[in-house]
Amino acid sequence: MQVTINPDADGYTGRECPTCEKHFKIKFGTGLPGEPDCHCPYCNHTGPQKEFWTKQQIEYAQSVAMHQLSGQFLAQLKKLERRPDPRAMISIGFTVKGSPTPIAYYREEELEERVTCAACTMEYTIYGAFGFCPDCGVHNSLQIVNANFDLVLKTLDLAQAAPANLATKLIGNALEDAVSCFDGFGREHCATQPFKVSFQSIEGAKDKLLRETGFDLAGPLDAAAWGFVTAQFQKRHLLAHKLGIIDADYVSKTGCAPSLLGRKVTITDGDVRTLVAHLRTLAEGLYHGVPRI
Repeated sequence: MQVTINPDADGYTGRECPTCEKHFKIKFGTGLPGEPDCHCPYCNHTGPQKEFWTKQQIEYAQSVAMHQLSGQFLAQLKKLERRPDPRAMISIGFTVKGSPTPIAYYREEELEERVTCAACTMEYTIYGAFGFCPDCGVHNSLQIVNANFDLVLKTLDLAQAAPANLATKLIGNALEDAVSCFDGFGREHCATQPFKVSFQSIEGAKDKLLRETGFDLAGPLDAAAWGFVTAQFQKRHLLAHKLGIIDADYVSKTGCAPSLLGRKVTITDGDVRTLVAHLRTLAEGLYHGVPRI
């Protein structure tokens, strides 16, 4: 008996990893041709597609089979029904009652992030943002961080048409978002390493990576560009913790004029765009320079 598992309204079919039991969805017909093995986006367990049916799908398929079998059984019994003979002294009749086993219908879960794999074009949805492509197994961290950098640039585009006070706020938010994007990417990419590293302090991350892996995070940039990046990270720290007011620590780490102490830090549209360009370069270098374990 064959039971069809239909996709949801958007064309995605639910999958469940047999190892970590986490849920994701894929769009059949996208990605690699044929029927390649499936990769769990979360733990990267790999196996044939038949291993990735969800518990709800299995329950549904079993209920459909039981519905059909019980319906056929009831139909056969129905043919044996008979009424008692009113003329006989003793006569037995019986009537078949009941209905087929009900079908356990289900709805596919709504997940958080839709991704189209840049390597094989597989369309899939997952919880969170980062994960392995279910078709080709490529991790999407570089793709996701670049997509988020694109959103940062869109924020800057909005700022250009906004009133001055709102524009200043949007540009500051864009700087914070750019740093947060890189920090999230770096943490995710290095999550399988035997050490922990935070990228909010980019100098600290550079030192940690150099010490643990021999990889120089600053390598893809010249000294001036790296100095610019570290200064922007310091600006982000002021925005997050000091309401943007320059303190002695900022003066010490960036080498800015001491006369600026106590004033608001200046953040420009051009600075954030340059930072995004440099962070793309750094992300590319980290992605290829420190392979995931």
